[in-house]
Amino acid sequence: MRIDATDAQVQALLDYLALLAKWSAVYNLTSVRDPRDMLAVHLLDALSILPLVDRHAHETLLDVGSGAGLPAIPLAIMRDWSIWSVDAVAKKISFQVQVKGSLGLQGLHPLHARIEAVNIDRPLSVIVSRAFSDIPKMLASIDRLAGDATTVIAMKGVVPMAELAAVPPDWQVREVVTLEVPFLGAERCAIILQRAP
Repeated sequence: MRIDATDAQVQALLDYLALLAKWSAVYNLTSVRDPRDMLAVHLLDALSILPLVDRHAHETLLDVGSGAGLPAIPLAIMRDWSIWSVDAVAKKISFQVQVKGSLGLQGLHPLHARIEAVNIDRPLSVIVSRAFSDIPKMLASIDRLAGDATTVIAMKGVVPMAELAAVPPDWQVREVVTLEVPFLGAERCAIILQRAP
């Protein structure tokens, strides 16, 4: 995946997976139960956008509909940024708060809220979504949080042609990137969007 990681980062990623497996057994955070499957389906998939995020993120990132912290927590482990992780399900944010404390992720800010109610007092470099909704609905929900310089990265499976055709005119698709996720056995892509000039 061409991602450099320190031994401490690798250990933190594995510790996160262990916590996810433990909590999911009780709180049903994810339908994927086998830790080896979690490695590809969750962890490697989340990390697959790191090179894209590196191109655009300088200080601040928002993960919309983060669930169990994907991709927010792997990104927070790998980069020392301010990362807001938003989800409307309380048990998922409780899990993220536990992970933040256990792994010492000072830059991670889990928020229990609907994205429409979130206020962040600084410009966002990047907004990511992994499994939140279709692209037009996601753009409508984050519209007031995105500045002219904000990059939006929507993680998808097969390229969603119908969603791309429905992107509102005040947004533009800058790039469609194929994501390489080892051991996943499924197509993944990232749609990169910015406000139209």
